[in-house]
Amino acid sequence: MANQGAQGGARIDPVSRRIVEHIEQAGGLPQKVRTPEAAAAVLCVLSRRLSKGQAQDFARSLPEALQTLVHPCAAHRGLASDVFDRGEFLRLLAEHLKIEPAEAERVARAVLQGVHALLPQGEIEHLRSQLPSELWELWGPRRVAA
Repeated sequence: MANQGAQGGARIDPVSRRIVEHIEQAGGLPQKVRTPEAAAAVLCVLSRRLSKGQAQDFARSLPEALQTLVHPCAAHRGLASDVFDRGEFLRLLAEHLKIEPAEAERVARAVLQGVHALLPQGEIEHLRSQLPSELWELWGPRRVAA
C-alpha cells in the first residue's frame, strides 16, 4: 500500500517514505541536491563496493521505492566489487552529485543513517561484514574528537 510521494506525485512505500523523511530531518543535503537523487547516488556508489551478488541482495533488502533506485546499479555491473576506501567513496559520490567532497560526506551520512535506522538488523549486520570499517563509519553518527 503505497502513499503519494511529495516528489512529482510519485508513489512511495511507507518504509521508503520514512527513510526519505529521516534523511531530510538529518539535514546535510546541499540545497541543489534532492533527497531521491542523494539516496540513489549514495546507494549506487556503495553497491559498487559489493560483489554483484551482494549488491543485488542489498538492492532486494531495500524497501520498494529505494529498490527501484538501486536495482539498475546492482544489475548492470561486473561480478567483482570495486575496491575503494572512504576517500574514494566520497570522491565518487561528490563527482556523481557535482558537489564538494565535504558536502558528499554529509550527504552520505544522512542517507546511510536513514537506511540504517529502518533496515532489518540482519541485513545491517550482513552489510557491515562486507564493508571496510572506514566505510561502515559513515553509517553512524559523526564522532566529535575529544
